[in-house]
Amino acid sequence: MPEIKKEQWLHTGLKLLDKQGRNSLKIITLCEELNLTKGSFYYWFQSKKEFNLDLLKYWRERFTSQFIKQANQGESSKEKLSLLILNCIKTMKDEGRLELEINIWAHQDLEVNKFVKNVYEERFHYLIKLLEDIYPLTNDSKKHGMILYSLMIGVDLFYRKLSRDELYLIFEDYLN
Repeated sequence: MPEIKKEQWLHTGLKLLDKQGRNSLKIITLCEELNLTKGSFYYWFQSKKEFNLDLLKYWRERFTSQFIKQANQGESSKEKLSLLILNCIKTMKDEGRLELEINIWAHQDLEVNKFVKNVYEERFHYLIKLLEDIYPLTNDSKKHGMILYSLMIGVDLFYRKLSRDELYLIFEDYLN
């Protein structure tokens, strides 16, 4: 029985993707990072392709499903939106370039692109659902949804890393 669990491989994969980009997602690099053999990798994954798919599913679970679950602990849509944004701000500071690297990967691989697009649509639809309760006019909820989603994406592309205070400033109109 290998010393580590499948989730540790996936966590390490996301960490490498965040810090070094898609080219770091090689079996040998993962093994070196975890100080394990290729045999240990193949105990959990039949192929690199299976690892990549599992990695994307893990990313979706951690950064979409869990975010939605945590946001749903709020009582009102405004409170849920605030919890969602606070979680996103924390992640922007902790995860660095992960979303950008996922997006780059999606532009280079058709299968990854399809998966990532579905995740982005899931996120956007959840955001719109919350905003429809806050903004009664359909166009207002859609407009604010596009603004918020664009802000989230734009933060990753900003010319420098923003401070936590600057992130709060950007999103303050939607908090509370």
